[in-house]
Amino acid sequence: MHQCYYCEQMFDTKEQLFEHVEVHSDMERNKEITERKKKEKEN
Repeated sequence: MHQCYYCEQMFDTKEQLFEHVEVHSDMERNKEITERKKKEKEN
């Protein structure tokens, strides 16, 4: 069993875990991009 370190969800294989973690990393990336855009608008 493998556990996601973002949300603690459990997966049977590393492959499933890696696919799942990509969702979190995409969300983090999108969050950074939107925050950067907000800062640019403020300036």
